[in-house]
Amino acid sequence: MDTDELRQLIVQKREILARETFSRRAFNRCENMSDEMKNRYVEYLIERLENTELDNRAMKLVLEDLTKELSRSNQMLEKLNELQSLLEEERESRKSLERENIKLKEQLKSARKNRFGSKKQSVKKDASGSDDDPVDREKEKDGFDGTDESLDTRSVAESETQESHPSSPNPGDLCNRPETYRTMGVNGTPVRHLSDLSKVPGRILDRKMVKTFRLDICLVEEQFEMVQYVEKGRKPRWGYFPKEGHPQAVTRFDGTRITPGFLQAIAYEVYVKNVTFGLLHQWLGDMGMTVSENTLRNWLKKGRKYLDRMVVELKRIALEKDAVVNCDETWCKVRKYDRYKKCYMWVLVNKAERVVIFFYEDGSRGRDVLTNFLGDAELKALMSDGYNAYVFIGDGLKTHRYKDTDHQVCLAHVRAKFVKARMEGGDKRADVFLDNINRLFRFEREYDREMITDGERTRRRQGLPTMEAMINLRANLLQELKSEEEQKSCYMREALNYLHKFWNEAFTYIKDGRYPISNNLAERAVRPFTTKRKNSLHFGSDEGAEIAAVYHSIISTVKLQGRSAWDYLGKFFTGIFNGCRDFLSLTPQNIDLAVCQ
Repeated sequence: MDTDELRQLIVQKREILARETFSRRAFNRCENMSDEMKNRYVEYLIERLENTELDNRAMKLVLEDLTKELSRSNQMLEKLNELQSLLEEERESRKSLERENIKLKEQLKSARKNRFGSKKQSVKKDASGSDDDPVDREKEKDGFDGTDESLDTRSVAESETQESHPSSPNPGDLCNRPETYRTMGVNGTPVRHLSDLSKVPGRILDRKMVKTFRLDICLVEEQFEMVQYVEKGRKPRWGYFPKEGHPQAVTRFDGTRITPGFLQAIAYEVYVKNVTFGLLHQWLGDMGMTVSENTLRNWLKKGRKYLDRMVVELKRIALEKDAVVNCDETWCKVRKYDRYKKCYMWVLVNKAERVVIFFYEDGSRGRDVLTNFLGDAELKALMSDGYNAYVFIGDGLKTHRYKDTDHQVCLAHVRAKFVKARMEGGDKRADVFLDNINRLFRFEREYDREMITDGERTRRRQGLPTMEAMINLRANLLQELKSEEEQKSCYMREALNYLHKFWNEAFTYIKDGRYPISNNLAERAVRPFTTKRKNSLHFGSDEGAEIAAVYHSIISTVKLQGRSAWDYLGKFFTGIFNGCRDFLSLTPQNIDLAVCQ
């Protein structure tokens, strides 16, 4: 407040006080006074006026000093507020650094444990109480007080409590032997080498066949004599006219100089056994063949031309209407121009149709790579982990195109978060979450053992036991979210936030018996590709990664259907060599019925 404002305020107060005073009749103060008294009274008034003026001037000076002090106080107050804000920022920064320090210590402890191993040799016991869980006999002994009610013999085998024991061929043998054995053998008709009985020096008592196994691995160069001939009225042509006992056609796969069986062997070595091109080239060189690594890649590229059309057919089957699919992604290193770049390979699995599709999409890290691959597919449900759900899918499934598609998040990933909080963070509050989640997984294993229908599985999933486990999880989740942050480890906070964020998606599986509870199917499907990545380290180009995606799609689909990848590759390339282009009949589930073998 400056001087003018203070003066104006004083004037306003004086006016208010003047209005409040009552009016009195004016009177002459100098009446009946002598001249000397009047002069003295005037001098008194003048002196008083001068004193009042001096007082006013002194008050002005004091007011100016107070104004300066007030401005300095305001400046100091502003500085104090700035210092308080800086102090709060420092406190927040310190708390953040302390949390980061605790997290790094926990990670260091986990890294040391994983590196040098744990010295503990005790077996962890699951306190779920199921019949399949191990029971601690020491607890049974401690709980037994001599009465029949306190007797607990669950740790004792059923045969030990029975009065009569079934006879066993060897009671002393405690090993777990299987009921049946698989004998060693090879598919196909064996080559028999019979003895010349006329050379036996004595009387024959018995005869038997002794099995031995021979591995024939050799490279043979086949040369087909081509004849150039001309017919009347036509241009000269080249042709092969086989003699009796020789192949009826030049057994060369289209665009190569190898047979379909040779292409089968190369594809199997590279994409099933994960042999690098360098080792494959060295192996062929040791066997006497002169060929370059680039030629081997080109041969696989020729086979990929036909496998591409097979993948299109498999994609149509996998993304049929109302399909339930799992998806996941993994990284790979690809050489682009003059450097290596981290790219991503995606996998999509349809369990019902037993189809696996790998797709590369130029290794894109874009958010729309998955939705672009799905296109206009009318899916029933899509399963992924929380990261892919948040980053790559987001609100894509909420659009009009996917408004009827249920989006699922893997419950196994939720469990892994709490396992990490318990093991690495040492937070015992994660046990209650693990108990309830493990209970849900035990229900699913029981359903699998009983081989119930999808409708019955849906009814049981929506039953009281499942609802009870979910209610316990929800109640504990809300309680822990309200607790103080300092009492929880960083891993526990991460697990709680993850479960809270994806609660609806994690428990969408109870809506339909066909829905999976976890994304383990896609995780297992992508594992062979990660093994290939560790062996070959990188791909030389985007084309190499795309070729790998095609071959892994075919091989993983064949494995998911329980078939032999070696047999399928041989039948497929043989069928292509024989002119078959009906790729629906060449799918793994139909290739045995194809007529062009």
